Parts: sequence; structure tokens; C-alpha cells
Amino acid sequence: MTIGPATTLILQWLGHASFLLTIGKHAILIDPFSADQVGYKPISVKADVVLISHHHFDHDYVRAAVGKPKVIDKPGIYKINGITVTGYKTSHGNGRGDNTVFIIEAEGIRIAHCGDLGVLPSESDVKSVGPVDVVMVPVGGYYTIDAAQAWKLVEMAKPKIVIPMHYRHPQSKIRELAPIDVFLKGKKAIRKVGKRAVIGKSFPKADKEIWILDPP
Repeated sequence: MTIGPATTLILQWLGHASFLLTIGKHAILIDPFSADQVGYKPISVKADVVLISHHHFDHDYVRAAVGKPKVIDKPGIYKINGITVTGYKTSHGNGRGDNTVFIIEAEGIRIAHCGDLGVLPSESDVKSVGPVDVVMVPVGGYYTIDAAQAWKLVEMAKPKIVIPMHYRHPQSKIRELAPIDVFLKGKKAIRKVGKRAVIGKSFPKADKEIWILDPP
């Protein structure tokens, strides 16, 4: 089965930097974690594909995926059931190794997940990736870019929707992360969308609207 023009894209935040993107009958799990170490509710979801931005405990808990998913943990171009996933090599920063930023393309929509991006890319690097509609960006500043750098990335990429992740939340055990309020300070285009975001049917008219998702 391949996706078609009437396919719905649904995004759910599972906590920390983990998301479940459902495209028609296909599900992509991104950066799953072990709840024992990270907090939030344990993840156990059926997924066809698992994307791993890098192999640290809070991003590569593949056992959270039910079934026998295809695991993608390296840069490259992957075609799966009418969905294109492109991984770009970036840096985790401060000698922590590489990080992969994934671009997921379906239904003419491009969704970026930045993983643990630790070094702000150049404007030319961002342009080389091409336009994106949705960006999931770390904003907590603990082993990643911080809130100010995250906004610089947003201003370069100019997505329709910005989804902050990897920040201190009441359910999180990683208390060194900065809270989301640091990233939201001074921003006006903020929308609380609950536990599920339907992508593509409700794009904001202006760019860079921040969508806040609730974990399960």
C-alpha cells in the first residue's frame, strides 16, 4: 500500500524528543526512549519504521516499537511505502559524536526532526536541505542547542509550524533541561494543540507558528 492524496498525517508527542508520525496506515516512531531513565509514560506503539537520530539512551530505545520495524539510524535517502526519509549528518556537539536530522516527506509535506542537534548549522546548510513545513527542534539547551539558537534555526528554515521538544517537563526526569517557557518568552504565535496534531489540514497563514503538544 502506498499513501494517496487523501491520506492524513497525525503527529503525537510521546515525551522528550520522541514522536509518533502516522501517515495513513503507516507509523514512524522517532527517537524512542526508556521511561525508566527519562520519565514520561512508557512507550509501546506499533511502528513500521523507527528513526534514531543518534545512539544515546534517551533516543534509541527500539524495543518501544511493537512488531519488526525497519530501523534507520544513519544519514541517507530511504523510500518506504510512498514516504521518503532523508537523513542529514550533523553534530551533537562537544565531542559527543554525530547526530542525524531527518526530513520526512509525504503528501507534499516536509517534516524535519532535529534530534539532538548540538551545533547550529549555517544558513547555507539549511538552504541546501530545502524548504520544510514542520520542524521539531530541541530547545532545552542540555547537550543540544539552546532556546536562542533554536529560534535562530527556525528563522533560517522558516517553517509553517515549529514544535519544541527536548525541554524540561513535569514528567521528565532530566531536570538539567531548560523549561519550555525560556523558548516561548516573547513569542506571540503560540498554539496549544493537545495530544494530536493533524498536519496539512490546518497550516497557519503565517510562518513560524509554535505548536505545543501534550504527552500521553
